[in-house]
Amino acid sequence: MPFIFSPPRYISQRHCGYCNGKKTDHYALESQKKQAQLSDPDSIIIGTSITEMSCSDYDELINQGFRRSGTFLYKPDMLRTCCRYYTIRTDMSQLKLTKQHRKVVNRFIKAISENNEEPQHKNQKEYDLTGLLQAESKSKRFYTRYETSEFTPEKFALYKKYQISVHNDKPEEVTEASFDRFLCETPFPDEEIDGSSEEWDFLDSWIKNWKPSQKVQKRRIGPTHECYYLDDKLIAISVLDFLPTGVSSIYFIWDPDYAHLSLGTLSGLREILMCRELSLGYYYLGYYIDDCPKMNYKSKFGGELLDLVNEVYVPLSLAKPWIANDRLFVLGREEELENEQVEYGLDNDGHPLSLENSRFASDEVVNIAEKVYGEDAIFEKARTAMHILITKHEMAPQDKNSPYTIPEVMPGLIPLWKIVDMFETGVLSDTFPVSIIMSGRLQRLSLGKLNDVGRQLVIDCARLFGPRKIRQGILNI
Repeated sequence: MPFIFSPPRYISQRHCGYCNGKKTDHYALESQKKQAQLSDPDSIIIGTSITEMSCSDYDELINQGFRRSGTFLYKPDMLRTCCRYYTIRTDMSQLKLTKQHRKVVNRFIKAISENNEEPQHKNQKEYDLTGLLQAESKSKRFYTRYETSEFTPEKFALYKKYQISVHNDKPEEVTEASFDRFLCETPFPDEEIDGSSEEWDFLDSWIKNWKPSQKVQKRRIGPTHECYYLDDKLIAISVLDFLPTGVSSIYFIWDPDYAHLSLGTLSGLREILMCRELSLGYYYLGYYIDDCPKMNYKSKFGGELLDLVNEVYVPLSLAKPWIANDRLFVLGREEELENEQVEYGLDNDGHPLSLENSRFASDEVVNIAEKVYGEDAIFEKARTAMHILITKHEMAPQDKNSPYTIPEVMPGLIPLWKIVDMFETGVLSDTFPVSIIMSGRLQRLSLGKLNDVGRQLVIDCARLFGPRKIRQGILNI
């Protein structure tokens, strides 16, 4: 299936849903804070509308720092935005069960049992989350049902109640169209959306049939709503994407009448447990923002943060001091603080490594973000590379006023010096294939056949997604 996308836009807006535009200390680096005049912070992302992509494509894009909202794909400019959002993932080995976790699970087990009895555990060490599965499998009052991500009036009614009560949305702003666009529409192919009867039957019965190390009969890949029912009433919806390397949590909706059950915390524990029991891989929690209460609750599930520059996942416990006060971190070695730095020539292929499997595995690591992005040499090198691309490779000069202009330096994008190197090594060339939809008609061209503006757009897309995705994808203009 082709990856079909619109021209990416660089979007800056004063309204930020996380800090509400009130953050005064909104710099990625201490040097920015010292050198700049305080100004109103902007939320800055790169976004594109996706017409089609596979779950495998999206799996790679999540691991490049992207997220989707319906069919809109975006990632933040980590150097300039007011709030830095890091991709976070976890699994059972990184989850440390707390007293609060145990209370939530025990309270829920009591609520769904016939006799309202809490499980008894002698101490924390012997506490086993699989007791939750045992309780659910025996309960005659509680069950969940896995469904396609389609709109239903029942789902919308719960969503509206949740948004108004929990997020203080105005009733007239919570529409069926906005719910459908946000949590039902997807860019995935029909076969992944619809799934098979074997996939749905297995998911709906896996807890009832649970036993340790059970074998997955038919693994689900695709967008999914898990609907929670208590006494046959819909009380929560977990919006998920089942992906090749794990399960991505998109949104969780719960009935305010059941706030006492802490269903948000419960759902996170259930889904981490599901990933382990069904060998689904990592649990992707979306973005983590260290200084935002709406987002930093995710730390209670443990996990690791994506270093976009090195393409390495770093344990949250290690990265936390580096990202205090919403700063940027870039993994490096002590000696790199003494040497001249360039932007790392990342592959940007969506296959990052965990720290223990990376080139830093046996090193004492430090945060070198200030060294990489806090000195003029990096930006001078990018300007030199841009000049080469314009003069030698006939790329249009950047129009600073265009919403399609991407900064010369941005963490998580292939640096301009490496794009120049790709032309020199033949990875990019005038014969590089480009597929474009214009006026509804698909045209297969080569980079050399495009005008300078078209070449600039393709090169920017290669920086953003990587050349392989552009070679295989289709640009929908």
